[in-house]
Amino acid sequence: MSQMIGFTRKETMQLTGCTSSRLAYLEKVGLIIPYRYGTSSGRPTVVFSWEQLLEIRAIRNLRHEDVSLQTVRKIIEFLDQSGYDNSLRNKQLVIVGDEVFWIELDWSDFGTNMPTALKVASKKNRGIGQYVLLVIPPLLDIVKDIWEAAQNSKIIDFPSFQERAKAVPA
Repeated sequence: MSQMIGFTRKETMQLTGCTSSRLAYLEKVGLIIPYRYGTSSGRPTVVFSWEQLLEIRAIRNLRHEDVSLQTVRKIIEFLDQSGYDNSLRNKQLVIVGDEVFWIELDWSDFGTNMPTALKVASKKNRGIGQYVLLVIPPLLDIVKDIWEAAQNSKIIDFPSFQERAKAVPA
């Protein structure tokens, strides 16, 4: 029997701050699909990867800034169809009314070129509104949040968490 690598639903809820119903909804709409281990005769064990934990936390941060899940799906679809890395945890987004722009933060040639912005989502025939910069916390902050949640948890076996987090490539 192969060893499961990842985090249970209960651990994922604790580490990301999401409810079970939110995790189920993220799976239903195809944003986060956990791994399932087990036979069809019983309930399978649901396991989330380290990458999925980071994405769930990034989606949660966007939702706290009143970005709809429909808009989140549009952003991910655009990135996926355009051949970009479709993860949200390392993107800087600007909201203009109902339009979403992705700002690539390559400052190496700032003197000659401004950072680029890509429009990644919008509703038809909407005017330009107020600019709001939505900054998903840097990846290190997201990782720090998960580590702190694991240390403070009564559910997570912290030594086991440390081993599993080290075993999963980032």
